[in-house]
Amino acid sequence: MSLFPAYDDGKQKVNRNVEKLETSANTTVKWQSNQSYDLPAQPVINLESEPESDSDSDSKSKPESDNDSDSLANSSRCSPKEAIVKRSLEFDGSVEYYVDKSANKRHLKWETLPPLTRPKYSIKLRRLADPNGWRSKQRKMKKRPCLSKYLQQKAEPKLTAAEAAEKTQRIQELQSLVANEPQQLNNWIELHQLLGQNVSKSNRLAVAEQQLHKLETALEHHAGNEQLLKLYVDTASATYPDSQVATKIEQLLERTPYEYTLWTALIMTTQGTMARCNVPDVLHIYEQCMRRMHLDSKDKHHHTDELMLKLFHNCVLFMRQSANCGQMFALLKLALELNFHSLSFDCFEACAAKEAPLVDYEELVLRSGMPMPEIWTRIERLRQAYNFLPYPQLRRDQMEQDLEARLDSQRCIYTDDVCHYIYPLKSVDNTMQLLLLTVQLTKLPFVRTDCLAERLCARLDQIGDSEAIEMLHAGLGERFSYALPVHNAGKDYSQAMLQMAKELSVSPTYMPHAIGHELYEDCLAQLLLKCSDALQDRSKRLVFLLLWFRFERLRLLLLKLGGNLTAEHWRLARQRMRQLLSQPANRDLTSLYTEMAITEHEAAANPEQLQRSAGIFDRILAASSDYQDVELLQAAVVRAELLVAQQQPQQALHLLSCLALGKNSNCSQESIEMEQNELIQHSGQLLEAALATASEQAARAASAMPLEDYFLPNRLLLLLRSHCLLLCLLNESNAALELLEQLLRQPLFALEPAQLERTRCRHLREQLRELQLLLLQLPGRTRGQQLIRMLEQSLQEFPRNLSLLQRWSTLATLPWYKLRSRLVHSKAGILALLHLIIAAHCRFVQHTNTCGDLELDLEQKQQQQLQHNRMLSIFETFLPSNSHRSVEEAEQYAILRRNSLYWRLYLRCLSTERTSFESSKRCLLMALDECPWDKALYMDGVTYVPQEVGNLQDVMTEKQLRIYALPEELNVLREA
Repeated sequence: MSLFPAYDDGKQKVNRNVEKLETSANTTVKWQSNQSYDLPAQPVINLESEPESDSDSDSKSKPESDNDSDSLANSSRCSPKEAIVKRSLEFDGSVEYYVDKSANKRHLKWETLPPLTRPKYSIKLRRLADPNGWRSKQRKMKKRPCLSKYLQQKAEPKLTAAEAAEKTQRIQELQSLVANEPQQLNNWIELHQLLGQNVSKSNRLAVAEQQLHKLETALEHHAGNEQLLKLYVDTASATYPDSQVATKIEQLLERTPYEYTLWTALIMTTQGTMARCNVPDVLHIYEQCMRRMHLDSKDKHHHTDELMLKLFHNCVLFMRQSANCGQMFALLKLALELNFHSLSFDCFEACAAKEAPLVDYEELVLRSGMPMPEIWTRIERLRQAYNFLPYPQLRRDQMEQDLEARLDSQRCIYTDDVCHYIYPLKSVDNTMQLLLLTVQLTKLPFVRTDCLAERLCARLDQIGDSEAIEMLHAGLGERFSYALPVHNAGKDYSQAMLQMAKELSVSPTYMPHAIGHELYEDCLAQLLLKCSDALQDRSKRLVFLLLWFRFERLRLLLLKLGGNLTAEHWRLARQRMRQLLSQPANRDLTSLYTEMAITEHEAAANPEQLQRSAGIFDRILAASSDYQDVELLQAAVVRAELLVAQQQPQQALHLLSCLALGKNSNCSQESIEMEQNELIQHSGQLLEAALATASEQAARAASAMPLEDYFLPNRLLLLLRSHCLLLCLLNESNAALELLEQLLRQPLFALEPAQLERTRCRHLREQLRELQLLLLQLPGRTRGQQLIRMLEQSLQEFPRNLSLLQRWSTLATLPWYKLRSRLVHSKAGILALLHLIIAAHCRFVQHTNTCGDLELDLEQKQQQQLQHNRMLSIFETFLPSNSHRSVEEAEQYAILRRNSLYWRLYLRCLSTERTSFESSKRCLLMALDECPWDKALYMDGVTYVPQEVGNLQDVMTEKQLRIYALPEELNVLREA
């Protein structure tokens, strides 16, 4: 019997027994028990014959004889085309299944609209479209050279015979030159570039080997040259697989073992490759390089200390990103105790009493009845927020007895497990950098300027930037000036930044929305106090006390921005600050009292708290009038700026006049009355004396500027702020701006000074740019275009300055393409991308606020779609799949691709109702291929690509990333 009885009549003859058919039609014989297999009332000879279907419709009312006659008559009236009997289906009743051997070609093409009814669309800018749609506009762009930079894929011009002969001759000349004069670096670089053009049309492998041989020869004459090393690494990476690249770099390291570029490239051949990435393998390379630094001869201790600290930073960053927090904090503890023997950094040890709430939270999640993947995700993040610290160092027998109660053996980390990744520093001068790196690696945000980021952070194009979203909060803990009130643009920026930080923060974190943030806050606060106790020098010790106060202010501001700041929070914060100030060693530190007054003002929620801040400043300034003390000078300048922000210009002018004349702030107004020019002259004389002193110090400096000078108040900069603010209050703002322009041309503030110390000059120039930013925003006549020009120049010089990035991203009147172009060209890495997203969000909020109530819903939907498309374009512009990306965007992608924040933001942007799981899965695969060691990517993949939960867990286990909650364990706990 056929499985498809409806097709069983295709081969039947017409002379079949009619009585059987009549009986089957009348008695409804069932072919199977299922009613859907009933035999039709009349056999169908041709399945697609329309006349027979007409006769079937009349068969119910006519006898069969009449029906046959009607069908014959209808068939005789058909046209010749309709009379042709179509070929029946090839089916034999003996076969129990049907095979359609001749496909219907009509289904192979879609029916489309006729050409005349097709709508015509005119697309003006098809940058992200296929190249075919772009070719028609290339001729027009020849007349517009400004758009030619957006064409990335250009057909390489074929060399003529004369050009090829000329380049071949030039290669021969260069080979002769490098043989006779190997000290000329430009000749080696030009030879490398000409060999890469493959003029002789040789095999690419042979060309690459020739280039590498020339570079190895060049490195013998230019040992340690960063440009040659980078060319060697790039050429080898583009030619050979990662295993062979690692072998070649190891051979080169045998001759030059103290090159950061080579060690980083060797590490990234394992860490940055999905097939080779494995936590123990990467840590083994760090163990090798640290041992090499330790065994170095004593005459190179400064160089090896600097190199070891950079590699130490990268090693701890890798541990943090792979979620091995226990190893990370154990390594930080060991590094500090090796260099500060008198202290025990027990703040990096777990305390069972503080982790007690973890069990209660776990019970709630396990009994919630949620699906198992959701339970695993929540408990994994919960344990990572609580169990980040290792257990205290105990004897092995005690540890084995205690394991039965604690269950987590991976938190039992001994000194032997991490001692290979750090060694004692050979110079005491580098201990300050070690402490600052330790604080920075705990995700405490204090790097606000580009110069400090350049000193502390590793090179972005080699290892990648930090993935901690908390770095955006550095501007909250320390503002570049307090003379500007917080406007709506600043509020929108803060809210967008806070929302982004909530979504992208990874436990452990001090963000107040995260469960267990109190535990991490206490750990960071104790660390800062321990660092201050470890140092004997007053200025260095003061740095960490200032960071402690700014961290307290940051905690209060985050609660205030989230609307969760209560009187109890204020009471506890004041209690902590007063306890610290009551210590005998801190009572005479005026800067600490100034920080406390700033905290009272910044986080104030009512006029009473503002009055409390003013009272602290009054007590500081009334104690002395010796403005030679830089800490007292700082208090006076900050107080004047706060008065300007509160729209009290007369009181601010009085305080600045007292400062210029060297009198106490409590003196009467009559005692300081004088001509305006005379007052400006007194202030200018103080400034000139400070300039002369700073120039002498920079000329005598034999080494880089000390790290503590980036945090402590500077007399020259404070006098410059007070003088410019005095000019503005006296309606001489143009004179203040002209003064700053003149100073920028002096050697002390030069971007690349010839004889003076470079790091100090760059720092002073960056502070001068921030002062320009302040003056151009003070109330007065509009200086929009001047502000934009200044920001463009400043971002080109200092691309990672948070104050400049914040102001550029909140320029509401600037066209979007200009705002976007400057941030892309700034080469600031992930900071530029984050501010692009914040700028898009701020513009969406501003546009929504200007809409009326009736058109709000429609406008909001349109703006949401526009914002989503704009953000999606931001990410896809940098990808290599974009055939029209510019050279600047390709360079920016080289920095972004090793940062998980870029991929996590891209994944979140794709995960909407308008996109499919396949798009998110492709993005996740690209992300894991670039950052296979970052656990935050896997956790986001579990959320946005839920069908791959099992596979992601398997990959995390294979890469030996830290997993706190095993699925098998949770199954047992859930059923218990």
